[in-house]
Order: sequence, then C-alpha cells, then structure tokens
Amino acid sequence: MIKYRPEQCPRFNRCSAPLCPLDPQWRKCRMLRDEHMCYYLAEASKAGAYERFRGRYDFDIYMVAEESLPGMRKAFKELDREIKRASKRPSVIPMIQLDLDLDD
Repeated sequence: MIKYRPEQCPRFNRCSAPLCPLDPQWRKCRMLRDEHMCYYLAEASKAGAYERFRGRYDFDIYMVAEESLPGMRKAFKELDREIKRASKRPSVIPMIQLDLDLDD
C-alpha cells in the first residue's frame, strides 16, 4: 500500500478534523465531542461508498480511510459515535454525474 501524508489530501487546506487516516501518528491524536470529522471517514461509513468513489480522482484517499476506519473507531469512542451518525445520513457524493454539453 502506498503511504500518504495529510498534505496529500484534496481537502487538507480546509480541513479541521483532529483525526486524519493519512496521518501516520493518528493514534497519538485526540477527538473531542462535536469536533469536525474527516470527510473521507464519514463517507467511508456509508452504504455504497466504494461504488461512489470508484473511478474518482480521490479513490486512493478513500481506500486509506476505509482501511483505517475499524481501528480508528475502536481507538476513539467519540469518533465511533460520530461515524454511527454519519452512516445513517445520505452521501454528499452524487451517484449520477451529469454530462453537460457546454458547446450549445
């Protein structure tokens, strides 16, 4: 598996999540109640996530989140609680991409 760093995440510059699956030191971090959660961890918790990410530019980042999710949930009670909530909400990624013909 390729090693990624948090700076390689497409959302890095605007992310305020205290736990990042790309951070090799995530086990040393903390998450408090009501803190932001990683977009990729939240999306990985939803049914059909693999199909939504397959073929996307950020598929590899999603896969790191998917693989990290069980261990991170076990290590952080607050993250587990937020993941349970997120898994019940719809994805923010549309399943159908519009093919807009901008030449008309």
